[in-house]
Amino acid sequence: MTNEQVLTVSALSSYIEEKFVRDPYLERVFIKGEISNSKLHSSGILYFTLKDESTTLRGIMFSNSVKRLKKVPSDGDGVIVEGRISVYKPGGYYQVIANDIVLDGQGQLYEKLEQNKKMLQAQGYFDPAHKKQLPYFPKTIILVTSATSAAYEDMIHAAEKRFPLTKIKVINTLMQGEKSIDSVINNLDYVDQLHADVVILARGGGSIEDLWTFNELEVAKKVFNMKTPIITAIGHETDTTLVDFVSDKRATTPTQAMEHALPDQRYLKERVIESQLVLKKKIQDTLLNKQSKLESHKSYYKFRMPTRLYDQHLQQLVYKKDQLESLYNKKYNERHHQFSHLNYKINTLSPRHIIENGQTQNKQYRQSLTKLMQYKIEHSKLQVKIKLEILDSLNPLEILKRGYSFVSLDGHVLKSTNDVDVGDVIQVKLSDGRLETKITEVYKDE
Repeated sequence: MTNEQVLTVSALSSYIEEKFVRDPYLERVFIKGEISNSKLHSSGILYFTLKDESTTLRGIMFSNSVKRLKKVPSDGDGVIVEGRISVYKPGGYYQVIANDIVLDGQGQLYEKLEQNKKMLQAQGYFDPAHKKQLPYFPKTIILVTSATSAAYEDMIHAAEKRFPLTKIKVINTLMQGEKSIDSVINNLDYVDQLHADVVILARGGGSIEDLWTFNELEVAKKVFNMKTPIITAIGHETDTTLVDFVSDKRATTPTQAMEHALPDQRYLKERVIESQLVLKKKIQDTLLNKQSKLESHKSYYKFRMPTRLYDQHLQQLVYKKDQLESLYNKKYNERHHQFSHLNYKINTLSPRHIIENGQTQNKQYRQSLTKLMQYKIEHSKLQVKIKLEILDSLNPLEILKRGYSFVSLDGHVLKSTNDVDVGDVIQVKLSDGRLETKITEVYKDE
């Protein structure tokens, strides 16, 4: 082996780097894997490791490319890296210099999430005016979550520690998978009819696929339309789902959701103690102030001789009473004099004597008229009697009583034989009845 065949480490690294640069297949590659050891340096450079089931690959992304990313990948994210392969000579390893990084299978979900957020925001779903006020002392809280999850245990523990007087109920709900959407919506419908004070929709962290149920439009709209105030706590602090934007309160963790829903009993006890101390101090100050005033009043000379409190007032009262009586008598005499004067004028100008004279004359006229009317009535009665006697004397029926009669034909009195013919039926009127006879012969006088 000659000296020309021996290479330094730097020379070998440079040779390998030259091979990588000249290989067109390594100038632009697309590599699929899982991000680990992700670190965003203060300079803006992103360092990461890309791995699969059996192999790891170091990667770096410079700040100008990092700024173009929609989302900086985190550990555990499945990604597709677009870039070139190079050799890092100081470390003696090869790496990928990334130009772009997209989430593998999640990129479309993030894009869909952004579209849904923009649509709901444009329709006013995120408007703070729609947020319902949370009660300060809720009597009942209903948890819509998995009854076997760590999130449920965390919330129960937080409730017992924070304010154990509130009644906590849980509605066991599927929080992941295809059936979870119907489970969440149906259970929210159910709890909205139970008249609880607060509803908490919560689950632990996970990937965007695990949390996607809470990015569905129908789930978000159901949360928005809840009549009961609702708090959402989905995923970890870095996870923000669609329901978090439309709920009345968003919590970063299930424990924080319970902290939002319940008052802190320790804080309340401290406030009560502080209020007691303040109230006690105010009562003491008030008592001291009142006691000081009482002592001052006790030393006042008029309280030592109580009659002095009202002597002058009594004297003023007597004086005012005399003034009032004098004024009353004066006004009374003036009014009495005015009344007497007006009464005299009334009697002088009164038409009473004229009315009395008229009434006397009216009485005399009435008596004279009555006598005249009685005379006229008696005279008229006498005249009527005379006329009736004359009428009775001229009554044909009276003549009939003396043996006379009259003959009629068809209601007409016969005065001549010319008025009848043989065969006519005539009526003969007597004083006590009527006869009907038939004409058999007519004889006329010469």
